[in-house]
Amino acid sequence: MALGIFGQLVPLPVIAFIFIWLIPMPSEIAIGVKLFHKVGAVRHALHAAKVGYDGVYAAGIEEGGHPLDDDVTTMVLTPRMKESLSIPVVAVGGIANGRNLAAALVLGADGVMMASRFMATKECEIHDNIKQELVKRQEQDTALICKSIHLQGRALRNETVECVLETEARGGGLEEIIPLISGEKCRNAWQTGDVDAAPMMVGQSIGLIHSVPTCAELLETMMAEAEERLQAVNARIING
Repeated sequence: MALGIFGQLVPLPVIAFIFIWLIPMPSEIAIGVKLFHKVGAVRHALHAAKVGYDGVYAAGIEEGGHPLDDDVTTMVLTPRMKESLSIPVVAVGGIANGRNLAAALVLGADGVMMASRFMATKECEIHDNIKQELVKRQEQDTALICKSIHLQGRALRNETVECVLETEARGGGLEEIIPLISGEKCRNAWQTGDVDAAPMMVGQSIGLIHSVPTCAELLETMMAEAEERLQAVNARIING
C-alpha cells in the first residue's frame, strides 16, 4: 500500500521530521529540499509564501506544543489558508485517525501532520508510561499554559501544569515559571516515565488515541478508514 503525499505515491511507513528556519537557506533550495513553515494565521502563511516557502502547516489551537494565540481552530484555519494561498497546506491539530484525515482533505488540505498520535506508537522512543497515559486520557485533559508570559502552550494536565496555572493565576512571572517548564525537566520525564514531572506538550487529539500500534499499522488503518469515510459521505451525497 502507498500513501499519497502531494500527488506522489510514497510506500508506507512514512515518517518525516524537518526543522525549518524563518527564511529558506540557499543551500537547502539548491539541493531540492522542500521547506514548510508552521503557522497559525493566514497573515503569517502569506508571508511564508512570499519569502519562498514551499508550503505551510496550518496549525490550529487544538495542537499540542505552541499554538498561536489567535486561538483559531483547524476546522476554520485550513480552508482559510487554502482559499488564500497557492502553495500546499498541511492541516495540523486535532488529527489522530482516518476520520480526521478525511475531514482535512474535504476542507482542502493537501495532507496532514500528526505529533501526539505518533508519540503513542511502538517506535517512539519515550517511556511506555507516557504512551499508556495518552491512551487513558481524554480530549479535555489538556490545558493552555504560559499565556501570561506570551509563550502559549498546550500541555497534558498534570501536577506540573496545575502548578504553572496556579503561578500564572496569582501573577507569578518568568522567574517562577521557567524552572517549571525547563527542557531538562521535559527530557527527564520522557525518559523516566514520570507523567507529573514536567509539562508534556500534547494536543486535544489524545482523546482519539486508544492504542499503541506500530507506525505502519497506524498509517495503514488511517488510510483505510479515511477511504471508507470518504466513500460513505460520497454515497450519501449522491443518493440523497
